[in-house]
Amino acid sequence: MADQNVVRNKQRGHKSRPTPRDLLMAVAIGIAGSVVTVSVSYLQLAASAVHVYLVAATLGLWALICVLPLLIVRVPGASVVACLAMGIVCGVTTPFGPAAIGTLLLEGIIVELPFLVTRYRQWSARLFTLSTVIVAAFLGWLAPQAVGVQDPSVGMCLICAVIAAVGSVVFLAGGFWLDRRLVAAGVVERSA
Repeated sequence: MADQNVVRNKQRGHKSRPTPRDLLMAVAIGIAGSVVTVSVSYLQLAASAVHVYLVAATLGLWALICVLPLLIVRVPGASVVACLAMGIVCGVTTPFGPAAIGTLLLEGIIVELPFLVTRYRQWSARLFTLSTVIVAAFLGWLAPQAVGVQDPSVGMCLICAVIAAVGSVVFLAGGFWLDRRLVAAGVVERSA
C-alpha cells in the first residue's frame, strides 16, 4: 500500500508528505548549513565594523542556506525543519544566543511561503529564485538596524535589500549546481 502511494505521488510530480528520510535529510542539511551560518555570523560581525553594505553582501549566502533544504529535499516543511536545526546550533555557538532559533525559524517559514501558495505543486527555478530573493531582501532591509545604525534612512535599507537580493541570486546559482550534482550522483531522487 505504501508503494502505491509513492508511485501515485511520483506520478503527480510531488510528495504529499515528508518521509522520515526526507526529514532527516533536511535536519542534516540544516546542521551542515549551520557550519556556514555560524561562520557567516562572525564574518558579519567583522563586516559591520567596516560598513553595513558588506553585511548586506553576505546575506545572499545566508538566504541560500535557508533555501537549500527545500531545493534539495523538495518536500513541504524542509526549510522550516532545517532552519530550526540551524537555529539550535547557532543559538549555542553564536553571540545571538537563543534569538537565533526564532530568527532562523522565521526565515524558514518565509522561504516556504511561495511554495505554500502553490500548495507545494511547483518546484520551478523561478519559484526558488523568488523565495531566495524575498528572504534576502527581508534580511537586507533589516541589516542596518541589526548592525546598530541609528535611524537608518529608507535609502540605506533599500540599498541593503537590493545588495542582498542580487547576492542571493548569485549564490542560488551555486545551489542549483549543487542540486544537479546530487541528483546526478543518485543522492537525491527526482520524478519526471
